[in-house]
Amino acid sequence: MLDFTFSEEQEILRDSVRRFAKKEIAPRLPEMIQKRRIPKEIMDGLRKLNLLGMTVPEKYGGMGADAVTTGIAVEEIARVDPTASIPVMFLVDNAWSYLLGRFGTEELKEQILPQVAAGRILTGIASTEPNFGSDIGSMTTVADRKGTNYIINGEKAYISLVKDIKEMGGGYVTVAKTDRSRGTSGVSLFYVPHSDEYLELTPLEEMGREGSTWGSIRIKDYPVPEKYLLGPLNGGFKIVHLGFEFARAMIAVISAASATTALENGMEYMKERKAFGQAIGKFQGLQFQLADHVARMEAARTLGYKALWMYDMEQKDGKFSRFEVSKEVAIAKLLSTVWAFDAINDALQWHGAYGYTKYNPQELALRGIRSFQLAEGSREVMKTIIAREALGKEFMKS
Repeated sequence: MLDFTFSEEQEILRDSVRRFAKKEIAPRLPEMIQKRRIPKEIMDGLRKLNLLGMTVPEKYGGMGADAVTTGIAVEEIARVDPTASIPVMFLVDNAWSYLLGRFGTEELKEQILPQVAAGRILTGIASTEPNFGSDIGSMTTVADRKGTNYIINGEKAYISLVKDIKEMGGGYVTVAKTDRSRGTSGVSLFYVPHSDEYLELTPLEEMGREGSTWGSIRIKDYPVPEKYLLGPLNGGFKIVHLGFEFARAMIAVISAASATTALENGMEYMKERKAFGQAIGKFQGLQFQLADHVARMEAARTLGYKALWMYDMEQKDGKFSRFEVSKEVAIAKLLSTVWAFDAINDALQWHGAYGYTKYNPQELALRGIRSFQLAEGSREVMKTIIAREALGKEFMKS
């Protein structure tokens, strides 16, 4: 029988994060938007609650949180931050810290993870390249063995947290080719610490996500120790998708949470705004529109948590196959991001001209959530994954 309840510990966490978000995040959003950075007080609060690096194993000072518990925390943050800036920082740091804890060498974990768990440094992902998005097999970043190091050269683009990692410290789970002749079978993962000597950053301004930092990274002759290799040599293609799928499942929950808040805002405005002598909430056309969105957000949230739960079950005891999890995660991300954008767009419409004003919560949410139709795998990639698992690999274009 299905059980949709959360544990007592998870509900306590939800309550703690909800109170923090309302008290500490919400009042500081104007400052974050103006300065385009997450305020120090918010970062300090996240550290105090152990939400930075919460997926780090307890052995290294973390919470050892599973995927569902991590989803609970980011859902409450997303309910309050319409820009999606803090949720983006949270999901990137936690998804890729999880990979460090799962596949890093013991020496790397002892060196890096206690600092991640304490919130002193952040973990990012450097995969996308200027001319290649989700096509990892076509990447041009290479890592050549030289003694006990791998010399990495290449360029990564549209990378989150670039300024944060430069200023706070930390590094990137970086995808590079270690065997140019083998396509995706010649790809490896490395932890690449930030270095002003070997990394050249070019900041980019995003369409939304005002508190997030974004940019490109040029890597030149960076000697990365072999102890920073994650998993087996040439085994990075399979491993990196574990990080992407964790992040994608969180994106589904974030999208549903953000859209739900926009709908709540829209409902309040519907009750107050009058047209033709009555509150617009009395018009059946808007009621039906609202009902569709409420139903879709409930479905999207459930799909997100189902994806996180299946991810946990696979990671813990292999209850589901890798491909079963990939399919469910892709379904959750595809539907939630599209449905959420439509819901937020209609909630903005209900506000009339006021909805189009800068810094209206729905205007902020619309631009923030739009990024998730691209981030961590585009909606076209999600459709490809779903079709592959539905039809079988033999029907995929070679």
